[in-house]
Amino acid sequence: MQCIGRPFFLTHAHRDAPSLNMEMHAHGAILRGQRKQVGWKWFGCAVMSVAALAVPAQAPPSAHAVPRLIPRTSAEREQRFTALHRIILNVRVADTAGAPVNDLKQSDFTLLDNDQARSLVSFREVNAKSGGAHIVLVLDAANNFTRQLRHFANEIETYLKQTVEPLPVPVAIGVFSGFDIDVGQPSRDRAALLADLATRTADLHSTGCITHQEQPVRMGSPFSANGAGSNRAVSPQELACQNERFAESITALGRLARKEVQVPGRTILIWMGPGWPMLTDKAFAPDPPELKSNFFTQLVSLSMALRQAQVTVNAVGSPDLSISPQTPNVRDSAFFAGVASEEQASAADLGLHVLAHQTGGRIFPESKDIAGQIAACTTDAESYYVLTFDSAPAANFGEYHSLAVKVDKPNLDARTNLLYYAEQ
Repeated sequence: MQCIGRPFFLTHAHRDAPSLNMEMHAHGAILRGQRKQVGWKWFGCAVMSVAALAVPAQAPPSAHAVPRLIPRTSAEREQRFTALHRIILNVRVADTAGAPVNDLKQSDFTLLDNDQARSLVSFREVNAKSGGAHIVLVLDAANNFTRQLRHFANEIETYLKQTVEPLPVPVAIGVFSGFDIDVGQPSRDRAALLADLATRTADLHSTGCITHQEQPVRMGSPFSANGAGSNRAVSPQELACQNERFAESITALGRLARKEVQVPGRTILIWMGPGWPMLTDKAFAPDPPELKSNFFTQLVSLSMALRQAQVTVNAVGSPDLSISPQTPNVRDSAFFAGVASEEQASAADLGLHVLAHQTGGRIFPESKDIAGQIAACTTDAESYYVLTFDSAPAANFGEYHSLAVKVDKPNLDARTNLLYYAEQ
């Protein structure tokens, strides 16, 4: 991973009141520091640039920026407004048994934006025959140990071999090895995908700094290297590794979203394993205001990128690593609801489970039946509704809006994006 800017230093040994000397790069972000009981230890590295993550990025206005008028026709102004402010929501409606509900009408839906009813610009129903969605299965070699990776690969093979009939929607296989998510060609041909899987997993193993933790870890706990609030002593090397995996994973997800913007329709992203660390270990120093501001900027940019690319994030075979005295509980609806200001932001708000919930995806725990979890996620691509509405221009960068879609019929559940950050 390429570092930008300089690391920061811990200048006080007292871990309850650390004093940090931080320097921020103009286009980057310094990651979290570590608390140490003996002083002058450091590590730090820049995260992705905002421009590389957003699709397109909106950034806080510069104090030195000079306004420049760009002549546009009426049609060009309308096109620009639509591109920035038209919100597309993919809504999955199911009954109490989890079965999809079809043939609903626009009049059956009510869209609430910040608890206010909004008029829909368009409405349509999508099914597998009409197309409109594809699936990306991600094998995460940067955050999983080799044994677990092989288990996931075997489960993908099991899923693909369930029948010889073509898949209902195109599926692609991706491998994340610490820089980019290398995604293959989407296909409904099971044999072609099995061949691609065999090629991509022929020498599949964990990569990056997590490999240094692989041997000592008990294979019965393949995810323990995630470091989410562990009560055991964590070495500086492990903390540095958590920082590194967090930065690499968030950057790669942003790159994938930028690519998916160019692909028509919806993307069902299925990420296997626990995802990246949330940087909530008690050995980390409290976030200073500069870092909270940066986390918020990255959160807004990534959230906008995923929404504009119509990416629904799902987590399968994914243990809940947040349950400890030092970490937020991702089952807490307040945590899932997102943050509205930089004062509230932390690295945990960029966690896999949080993004899955906020994009209308699903979260499945560790299981031997990963193939069944994959199949459950893919049903979202087979039947859903597409609702659009126009949001008003935001007054400020990162203007938070809560979202809710209600169905005017009993015992039905609608699942979609829970929030968006409005464009200026």
